Amino acid sequence: MSSILDSLSTAVFGEEGDDPSCLTDPVTASLYEAPAKGLGISANFTPWEARDALRNNCLALLGPTHFNRKDKPVLTHKYALLAYHLCMKTLKIKKAQQLKALMEDEPRFFQGGASDMLQILRPVPCEGVAMHPHVRAGAMLHVIYDDYALCQEAGEPMPHQQYVIQISYCGRQHFIRRRYSEFRALHDRLSKELLVVPGFPNGDASYKIGLGDYAARGRALCRYAGRVHASLAARGVFSPRLLAFLEVDAARVHIEEDGRVSKLLDSTAQISGSAWHMVDEYWLKRWRKFVLGRAARRYEPPGPITNERLLIPLAETAALVKRDGDEFRATTVPRPSRRKHRETFAPASATVAKYHVDAEAIIVSPDEASQKAQPEPATIGRHYRAINYDLWVYWKMVHGGGPCISRKTKELDSLPACGAGREATSRLQRFGRVCIAKQRKLEDYWRHLSATAAGVREVLADAAEQKIRDRVDETLGRAKNKRTEGRLKLAARYTQRMWRSKKAYAFNDDNVRVMKHAQEIFATADGEVEHASAGAPFIVEEGERIVQLGGAEQYEVKFTEADGPSLPVVLKKHSCSELTFVHSVDKKALSMKKGRDQLLPDSVLLVVQAYPASSLSHEQVMHRLRSAKWPLTLRFARPLAPADVAPVSRILELDETTTGGLPADLKLQMVKRVLAMGVPIRKHAKRGSPHDTVLYLNETMLFWRIKNATKLQADSKIVRKKKVIGEEEQPEVRGLSLKYDLTKGVGLSFSAARTRSTESRRRRGRGTIGGNGVAATGIFQGGESSAPRRRRVSRFRSFS
Repeated sequence: MSSILDSLSTAVFGEEGDDPSCLTDPVTASLYEAPAKGLGISANFTPWEARDALRNNCLALLGPTHFNRKDKPVLTHKYALLAYHLCMKTLKIKKAQQLKALMEDEPRFFQGGASDMLQILRPVPCEGVAMHPHVRAGAMLHVIYDDYALCQEAGEPMPHQQYVIQISYCGRQHFIRRRYSEFRALHDRLSKELLVVPGFPNGDASYKIGLGDYAARGRALCRYAGRVHASLAARGVFSPRLLAFLEVDAARVHIEEDGRVSKLLDSTAQISGSAWHMVDEYWLKRWRKFVLGRAARRYEPPGPITNERLLIPLAETAALVKRDGDEFRATTVPRPSRRKHRETFAPASATVAKYHVDAEAIIVSPDEASQKAQPEPATIGRHYRAINYDLWVYWKMVHGGGPCISRKTKELDSLPACGAGREATSRLQRFGRVCIAKQRKLEDYWRHLSATAAGVREVLADAAEQKIRDRVDETLGRAKNKRTEGRLKLAARYTQRMWRSKKAYAFNDDNVRVMKHAQEIFATADGEVEHASAGAPFIVEEGERIVQLGGAEQYEVKFTEADGPSLPVVLKKHSCSELTFVHSVDKKALSMKKGRDQLLPDSVLLVVQAYPASSLSHEQVMHRLRSAKWPLTLRFARPLAPADVAPVSRILELDETTTGGLPADLKLQMVKRVLAMGVPIRKHAKRGSPHDTVLYLNETMLFWRIKNATKLQADSKIVRKKKVIGEEEQPEVRGLSLKYDLTKGVGLSFSAARTRSTESRRRRGRGTIGGNGVAATGIFQGGESSAPRRRRVSRFRSFS
């Protein structure tokens, strides 16, 4: 519906120009003008350069909280996403007004955290979807609606709608096509596999007959897919079935992102305030194969870090290594606390005992010494590698495993160390434990004192009783004040409503009537049509609709001076009302332009130069047309064709086949459209024999064809002599209209009691009278005469 309103406003007022001043945020305005400059890349950038800039900005944002990086980020994550979408043109933003509306309506495209770029999400089990358990995914997934298309597959009797969706996953874009039924099947499978699933857009029978808003449904389906992934990402997992449905290759992206992020975080020099972390070379070989593998040589993920290979138990070392008389432990892994494992692990370093053994510290017999082989010394690059703190933290987040083995230098047998962050954390924890211990000691002391000292328990009991009394008094006083305040607010609100309904609205209505009367007097004195005075609003009088038929078949035609001096259309008055309709169109005199092909006979005139014709008589409409100046803009309601209306038999069939039946408002709207096009009936009059006729319905009346209308219409046609001009023949001139010239009717009205209630509701601002159907109790007025008009005065601004 919004797209229809936008197209109508564009046709009436023209296309709105770009207005960057609507962006009140200065950062957003600057990024709208130069998004590439905001990301720190050149104007002639490539897609991978924009993705690298977004990745670097995310790592810089994570530096203070996760890493020891001191790089200053270019933008916050919200503005970085905005700049990236503007650079890659994923959101189809052409004007600043569209960007402002998108940021208000779809804020999900600019939400999230900097860690969404990292591949740290674990897969959930999905039956039938092949996914390695060590593959990781990222939370940066944007499902963007693009368009919908009508398709028909082989073997299907009816065409269907396919939604074109753009997927943006961790800086990579591609398009897919999906049906609503495919989304429904995905939702059913996810409901069985996941504990919590967001709400799915409900189906509507109107889409089966082509009356639904497919763009709104496509956006709702995209929001559903994004919410499923976001809800899982908040718990650190992702659904392989959802990514497979969106055609996202999570394994390939994991390989690419893991290698690029590791290259950015790796360094040969030690970072200030950090320490070296040891990693098993066996695990590193598997990681290199995984990252460097391509196409058919792709390897599986390496899995958790296997640093436990560098640790061995005491029974296998058979030696204790001591330095400076103190036992030295070469790893940050804490000793086992259970008694049965205390003799299993060495109090000294297991890694030092494995690779570097002091002969003097070993107390064994000569026979045993000769039987045992000398251990192989630890070699960096062969048995282990030393990496910095940032890369260790990243691999720990992505792959897991451990344990952490940190050293001051790159040698495995060097002194243990921890970074500045861990040292600060340890000191804070120790200080907190000391404070908690002191607090508990004081509590125990006072508890012991109150239980042993004489007279202390009586004093404490009196103090506790007084405290309870004060709290009760305060609660009672607060409840009393709240009750009194509520009554005063209700009384004040009731008084304001009554005063406004009696004074303010009545004064406004009278003021509008006076201004309308003044316009009519000035128009009569000048001999012209009514127009707004300088600086004053333009007041129009619009007829009140009894039945709401909708305005989907309305169109506008703009006539210029080149179409003059007279209009190439013939307008006539309805035989039983003041409606003005198009009797005939001179196709030869009418220059065909965009929108004029809809100008058909029996179209009803609705608006003349932005003035509604519902409150004007036919003579007043013709006077406005004669007094109007070029260009002349007219709005018509075209007659309904059989293709636009579902017959009654089809409505009954849909109501029976649809689960639960069609909605009541949809059936009412379909029946009103059938009546608007015309329903054949048999009329029984008080006198004479019954005859066949056609019943019509419009917004204010019911009317039908008179007896022998077909014969009268045929007699009224003027058949010209056929003169062959080239290959064309002159057609016959159209005679009387069966729908508007040869009809009788009765007007619709409200009952008196219902009119008073709806009029009071309209003054209170509860919407227009009528809703989607016939408001109140419709009754017929009089006999076969012109339809009476109920009028209401509405206030509009002057039109330019």
